[in-house]
Amino acid sequence: DDGSANRDVVAPVHRIYASDPRFSFILLANNVGKRKAQIAAIRSSSGDLVLNVDSDTILAADVVTKLVLKMHDPGIGAAMGQLIASNRNQTW
Repeated sequence: DDGSANRDVVAPVHRIYASDPRFSFILLANNVGKRKAQIAAIRSSSGDLVLNVDSDTILAADVVTKLVLKMHDPGIGAAMGQLIASNRNQTW
């Protein structure tokens, strides 16, 4: 959480996943914005790879596998997929 003022809105989600060891929550004290919240999350991560997506992102079924395969090369430090807006034909 980037320190947003509407924590009460997401509190039910926190409660649902609080005892799940696969999740940890970082609740920043002040509103610092999305980028700084992402940096805090990445710094506290313990995995070999970090996947960062927006909440409205829909991933293709094979995207994680494809990105992980790219990361097997020690010369590659980051990989990304092609982002396509789902409503690209409805609006400019």
